[in-house]
Amino acid sequence: MQEKRSEDLKKLEEFLKDNGMSLTFSSAEENYIDYHNDEIVIATHQSHKHIIYTILHEIGHYFLDTHFAEDSKTTTVIEEVLAWDRGYDIGQTLRIDIDDEVWNELMKNSIKEYIEQ
Repeated sequence: MQEKRSEDLKKLEEFLKDNGMSLTFSSAEENYIDYHNDEIVIATHQSHKHIIYTILHEIGHYFLDTHFAEDSKTTTVIEEVLAWDRGYDIGQTLRIDIDDEVWNELMKNSIKEYIEQ
């Protein structure tokens, strides 16, 4: 199982490299994209499965074509949903084994945080 996880991480790192991006792990609490440096920063406090899924989600953000004229809670939630959807599709393309139950729970909880802000 650990071997499969490492394989998934290697696929993601290669995908990022092929797209001119890098991946950095951080002890900080937040996951984010540094658009200036084309870098995805991932918090290490998460489980390995969540790390893989979070990387996919952040890649989804990076490749979103959606740009709203206004920045509001509604547009933020829409962008979050679209990023999760795009990340899932990228994971499928890269043949990363996604546990739909875990993915959906992480997605739901992440989006809920934006709604409750």
